[in-house]
Amino acid sequence: MARLTLQFEDRVLKEYFVGPMTTIGRLPDNTIMIDSPAVSSHHACVFRDGYFFAVEDLQSTNGTFVNGTRISRQRLQPGDVVQVGRHVLVLDRAGDHFETDDAVDETPALASEGETVFIDKRKLLTRLVQSETNARKYDALVARLRDVETHASRGRTSADAAAAPSQPGMLRVLAGRADKPEYSLDAHTSLIGKGPSSLIRLRGWFKPRVAVAITRNRHGYVATLLAPDALINSQPVKARHELKDGDVLDVSGLLLEFRVASPQPADGA
Repeated sequence: MARLTLQFEDRVLKEYFVGPMTTIGRLPDNTIMIDSPAVSSHHACVFRDGYFFAVEDLQSTNGTFVNGTRISRQRLQPGDVVQVGRHVLVLDRAGDHFETDDAVDETPALASEGETVFIDKRKLLTRLVQSETNARKYDALVARLRDVETHASRGRTSADAAAAPSQPGMLRVLAGRADKPEYSLDAHTSLIGKGPSSLIRLRGWFKPRVAVAITRNRHGYVATLLAPDALINSQPVKARHELKDGDVLDVSGLLLEFRVASPQPADGA
């Protein structure tokens, strides 16, 4: 099983095994909680993408980086360094269950007593070079991140204030089980899923913990589908989708219509 090692500067803080969906953020309902002002409440997520894993930025204030490059969504390879604020997460394939495009069995066979063991020198050299490259990549990344958290703390308040549109949107239930007939999208990030922090809770044993993440910015709302059966307007969407008035989300059989809230009339109008 693949795992993510959480590190701060040169210290290893914790290791996490990666399931079908792993969320990263400042709030305690995330799979990986990072208590730092440089980290958004729901900052990013790592999820299965076929035989691989991918990381998705959830429109965080300070961005998500892979090997020093800012990304919105990117497939991960073993040894990749994911930066969230001044913390980094290094992907490792524990148990050799993480596959790559040219995946090969690199585990040498055990020899019986008296037998000769033949080592594939090309494979061994490749692994040594990759390990050295990843170590240099990590050291260089840490050196570049020394002042990120201080800068983020100063700019976070003004950035959050400018990030939201004046009128909140809403999701209206068209069909399926839900606790309310409609939900207001007031927060910076609203989740749909089985998890306890979800704005809209999915019911059922096999429902995904996080199926959809909806982020709010100064232009409107953007939906990121994180479950394989989630659809927008009956279509699968792999990239971010800017929600428009009347869009219909199908999340594990729950149909939700996105509406832009109309301004409330003034008294006496």
